[in-house]
Amino acid sequence: MAEEVDPLGIAFVSSHARKGGSERYLESLIRRLGSDWTRVVVCLERGPLADRLRENGIPVEVVHSSGRPLSVAAAAWRLRAVLRRTRPALVHANGVKAALVAGLATLGTSTPVVWVKHDFSWDGPLSALIAGRCRFVVGVSEAVTRSLPRRGRVRVVPTGVDAVPAFAAAGETVQGNRIGVFGYLHPVKAQLELVEAAPRVLERVPDARFLVVGGDDPSVPGYREIVLERVRALGLEQAISFLGHREDAREIMRTCSVVTVTTLSRGEGFGLVAVEALLAGKPVVGYALGALPEVVGECGRLVEPGNRVALADALVELLENDRLRDELSRCGERRALERFSPERWIAEMRTIYREAV
Repeated sequence: MAEEVDPLGIAFVSSHARKGGSERYLESLIRRLGSDWTRVVVCLERGPLADRLRENGIPVEVVHSSGRPLSVAAAAWRLRAVLRRTRPALVHANGVKAALVAGLATLGTSTPVVWVKHDFSWDGPLSALIAGRCRFVVGVSEAVTRSLPRRGRVRVVPTGVDAVPAFAAAGETVQGNRIGVFGYLHPVKAQLELVEAAPRVLERVPDARFLVVGGDDPSVPGYREIVLERVRALGLEQAISFLGHREDAREIMRTCSVVTVTTLSRGEGFGLVAVEALLAGKPVVGYALGALPEVVGECGRLVEPGNRVALADALVELLENDRLRDELSRCGERRALERFSPERWIAEMRTIYREAV
């Protein structure tokens, strides 16, 4: 039985309010901590996160900030007023923009800020400066903390992820040689990489089928059409299906043989999709960037970033070798259960909150 801990009233400030990984992180954290730990949630934009939290009885305020200097200053001033009114024990800043706004809002006060760093945004002098204003910086992976000075205030706490309950997975079985890529459509998520690798896969595994699961990112509304144009140019209309945003994405994942993570730029800050794939017993094939090597370890196949030939060959290897696929499946499930336990995650975050105050 989990040890009972007296709750702290926390103000959670979220950079975003969409359907991304950092929003899912925050929603899960708030739910697991319990309502007594939440004084208020402040979102720096409108979006589905704010709506869902309100539906669950969580007090939410929206303080818009575009991230531009004047907008950040105005948001900090408004957040300062919210903090004076709600008097939280500390501020949890979910993302770098939230950490900047919270750092400015708490200037001259005794309210500590804990910044949860999800990715590589604004890395460099600015992120180091923001970190200096925080009591602790909590990285969701070792990768996202490497740009920061290695002081005692930097911690690494991998996100806890639930396994899909047995009853939810009932009846879900692998359907042929399915390869899935999951996440909103964005050039950094790089679904185009899988499209470009597909012809080489189909040469050797003609019945391979590719599922693209994820909605459009409003910041790059034209990316879907770019990907679709390439699908048409390569004659892949019958091999690749675009399913859009799906609430049952994890159930769809269970019908795949392999899951790909082809994120480019600096890679995934954590790799939630990869963890979910491991928990579902699905080997991960992807690019060795960001936190993905930390997440996958020896339980998948990671190749040189941008090497589409190597990506295709790794996919073919797993589709053609049932024994290897089963070995990696068992390896991944064990790894995910050991390293990404929700109970461990919440216990470590509670400890950090306690130390911060």
